[in-house]
Parts: sequence; structure tokens; C-alpha cells
Amino acid sequence: MVASRALLAGALARRGLLRIAGLAGVVALSPRRAPAQVFTGTSISQAAQDARRDVGRLGLRADAMLRHVIADGRAQDARAVRRFRTEQVTLARELSAVLNSRVSEDDWLLIVPTRELDLVLAMRPLVIRIAPKPEMVEAVLNRRLPQVEPLAGDSAEDVLLTLVLEVLGLERRVALFEQLRNDDALQAALKDAVAALKGKLYGLAAFELERLMREMTQAATVAAVAENLGPPAAQRLYNALVVRFVPFIGWTYFTALLLASVYYNRDTTAPVLR
Repeated sequence: MVASRALLAGALARRGLLRIAGLAGVVALSPRRAPAQVFTGTSISQAAQDARRDVGRLGLRADAMLRHVIADGRAQDARAVRRFRTEQVTLARELSAVLNSRVSEDDWLLIVPTRELDLVLAMRPLVIRIAPKPEMVEAVLNRRLPQVEPLAGDSAEDVLLTLVLEVLGLERRVALFEQLRNDDALQAALKDAVAALKGKLYGLAAFELERLMREMTQAATVAAVAENLGPPAAQRLYNALVVRFVPFIGWTYFTALLLASVYYNRDTTAPVLR
């Protein structure tokens, strides 16, 4: 009996050692939790933190502006255009003031939302200033909405693409236009945007216009623009986005501009968009 007890004790001891060894292996293989990041005066300035908060609030105002343009488009296209032109003034000036006078250029990247980071990083090789100077903002606020003259045989998709190029400060050249028309993803976005516009589904149209612009800013599309129109054309494209603060608030301001421009053109020179 004494021998049996000794054998049982030995077995239990070995089992305990195996359990401890197994637990140690699990702990060793388990990913360690990253320590919480603590922002300090050397990692992010208080000015940058305050600017992020204020830019976020102004981004919400841009969302409201887009909703107003969508709502007014149902029966009052001209009113929507006037509302956009009025509301963009204070929004753009306040955004410009935050970025140009209250936060260092070194901290701008900290304010860029992660979903727009790829766009900003694509601009860096061209040394694009991602926040517009006040004089750039004032110049665009004083500019009329773009107006296009459709060519004979243009479809609604062709007119919308022409309008997008105009807003981006790009010329409609035959080679580039044909290359863009043959881009399947771009054409799908154009067709869906036109269908929503003609169906008076302006909320859906806003989503489709953002989708269209994301296709327009794909690396291959920007490369095609530069190849067909010259390298400065890529800078003009990016600057058109910068002056509407896309790197900081996303596409709402730019989409409101496109939607207001569609209303304006179909009431004047491009009824094909109706």
C-alpha cells in the first residue's frame, strides 16, 4: 500500500508539471496586448488635438450642407445651387483658418482621417500642399460653377464625365476621354450616378458621385491624366480636391459641389442630365 501511494503521488506530480509547462507554452504563443498609446507634448501638440476636433465639427457641417443640397434638389434646383454657393463660403473660410493659422503644417497629417490617408500619400511625390492657402480658397469661392456644352452625340454619362473633368480643372481631350470611357469601373460608376440623378434619387446620387470620384483618383486614372494632359494636370486634379478640403473632411463638400453643378447644368446647357 505504501508503494501504491508513492506511485500515485509521483503520477500526480508529473501531471502537475505537464499542466504548468502547457500553460507556459500557451502564454508564450499568445499575442501580447499592446500597451495603450499615450499622447504627450512631444507626440501630438495640443493645437493639433484642438484642430482635429474643430475640423471634425466642420466636417459635420459639410455633411449638413450636402443634405440640404440633396433635399432642395427634388423640386428646387436653383435654390439648391444658391444654398450651396452661400453655405460653402463660411465652411471653407473656417476650415482654412483652422489649418493655416492654428496648427503647424508638420501636424496636418495627424488630422487626416485614415480613410483618406492613401489619397494624401499619393499626393506626396508631387509635393502637394494638402491644406489650401487662404488665397486659393477665396479664388475658388469667387468662381462660378462649371458649365459644360455637350457635344453632338454625347450621352448623359459623357456629359457627367465632362463636368467632372471641368470641376477638376482638366480639359476634355479625345485620347484621355476615350481612355476613361473604356475604364469599366469608371463607366459603371458613371452609369449608376446618372441613373440615380434621372430617377431623382439624390441621396443615392451623392453616394454614386463619391464612388465616381474615388475611381477618378485611382493611381491608374491619375497616371492616365498625366500621360495625356502632361504632369501638371495631375497637380491640378489634386489641388481641386485640396481646395475643397477632401484630405481632412472627406468627400461631402466636393460631392455637394458636383451635385449643385449637375442641377445648374441641366437647367441651362445640359438637359440630357434630366
